[in-house]
Amino acid sequence: MKAVRILITLAALFALLALACSGRGGPPSSGGVVVEPAGSGATQSGGPASGPAVPDPNAPQTGHWIDVDVTRYRVRLMDGTQTLKTIEPVAVGAEVDTGAFESTQTGLFHVYNKLSGLQYDPPYKTYISDWVGFDMARANGFHSFLKDERGNIVNPGTGRISNGCIRTGDPAAIFAFAEVGMPVYVHS
Repeated sequence: MKAVRILITLAALFALLALACSGRGGPPSSGGVVVEPAGSGATQSGGPASGPAVPDPNAPQTGHWIDVDVTRYRVRLMDGTQTLKTIEPVAVGAEVDTGAFESTQTGLFHVYNKLSGLQYDPPYKTYISDWVGFDMARANGFHSFLKDERGNIVNPGTGRISNGCIRTGDPAAIFAFAEVGMPVYVHS
């Protein structure tokens, strides 16, 4: 885990150094198309909402990964610095960064398991589907909005309302994209 963080940090520093030394001062481009940095806004189609922003040096810069913005209530499925899909709004923890078990913590995590189908969540007496776990210490992960025993959504609420998990109206997209070991970067 520590080695992965070091490699990601080094890769981000080398990317920033290369950008600064190139004299271009802007984000890298590919074939005349501006590549969106990990920290910028995006629309549902994955394009920039208000122009590129400075990349977050803590976020992965290569490979597939999942970006969670707890301030904007947004999940982005990423390929390097390119947004493939944006899912918003989502629900995040009523508590953020408190360290409590029912808090959404920020930082770099990795997908540790996936469960398809309707699952009963005994502590909260509700059902969820398309579970993708990423914060093992707090049992937090991505999943559907809350459902009843027949799979009907009973609480489509978004914002700061969950017990730490990321609830979404498009859990199938996250489930299909996620792979065990994939980075998940949660930030404000």
